[in-house]
Amino acid sequence: MPLRKSPQLTPALLAAARHNAQRSTGPRSPAAKQSVKLNALKHGGRVRDENRCQAMQALGEDPKKLQALTEELRSAFGPGDALLEKQIEDLAWLYWRRDRLERAQEGLKRRALQAIDDWQHRRQQEMARVTFDASRHEMLNANLAQSTDRGVTLRKTLSLLQVIQDQCKQRTFRQRQLGVLESLYTGVMGWREVLICSLLERFCDAPNLAERLADPEEMQHLREIGVPTELPGEPEYGELLRLFEEEIAGVREELEYAEKANQERAAIERDACLAPEGETWRMMLRQEAAMDRSIDRKVRILMRLRKEAANPPIAPGGQDDGTKMESTEEIVGSDIMAANSHEGKAVEELKLNEQCGNIY
Repeated sequence: MPLRKSPQLTPALLAAARHNAQRSTGPRSPAAKQSVKLNALKHGGRVRDENRCQAMQALGEDPKKLQALTEELRSAFGPGDALLEKQIEDLAWLYWRRDRLERAQEGLKRRALQAIDDWQHRRQQEMARVTFDASRHEMLNANLAQSTDRGVTLRKTLSLLQVIQDQCKQRTFRQRQLGVLESLYTGVMGWREVLICSLLERFCDAPNLAERLADPEEMQHLREIGVPTELPGEPEYGELLRLFEEEIAGVREELEYAEKANQERAAIERDACLAPEGETWRMMLRQEAAMDRSIDRKVRILMRLRKEAANPPIAPGGQDDGTKMESTEEIVGSDIMAANSHEGKAVEELKLNEQCGNIY
């Protein structure tokens, strides 16, 4: 609900609004009207005939190609009267709109393919940002970006595990290693990860534990509270390295599977672009079917007119021109009369359409 109430419409306020409206009349000069008359242009399917060339240029089309198509159809059907010329122009425009609709459908497919290419490109960039050598120990302190992609997450885990493994081989144990492992396996930690963290924690606490064990009273206190008083040795060190090797091998195998699944998904998405879905695509298919019916109907009209011009009907003696015209209309509209079960009603509708200027 608005905080400010609408003002009460008084005669003075109404007069002021009418006075201000006189200043908002839009473009007045012919050049200004010419430049703004196609502001609402979207697809150009229902543009007026006088604005057709300008609309085609605005859509990146060449009006000369439409004129060439009209000339080709005119040479195919041969010269004729004004009625035949109008039908040929309408047919050329229908063919042009049909080609435009096909280009629009191709554009939708290309847009979907471009989206897949962009997705793959972004994924490659994410993979590059989390791929680094095991000697880059400083990457443990870096705040790497999170990703929703399974393959990128596994690549990041593999890189960090290799860095921690390299530090362990150099007998460098730090608390930061434990923090990185816990962040990598939050909510998905298994038995192997638990053992790695447990052994790594013992090696990290070994210097502090050695100092505490030097004091007999402190050592007695640790034994009373149940803290292990034995320092990790070579067997524990070998076990830690072995667990790291197994974990890295498992992550590498998962990464290969994720990459294979990603390639299959990309192939499936590309194939799906050939049969797009959605209301826009269904609307274009309906327009395409309607356009095909219009083209077929227009071609049949032209063929009947050509046939009539080549073989004019011979009227009996004493029959006037009005009867000849009626016979011509019966030939052109024979497909409509055949679909009507009542012949008398079809003839009546045929004459009514003739009066309204319809071709039939």
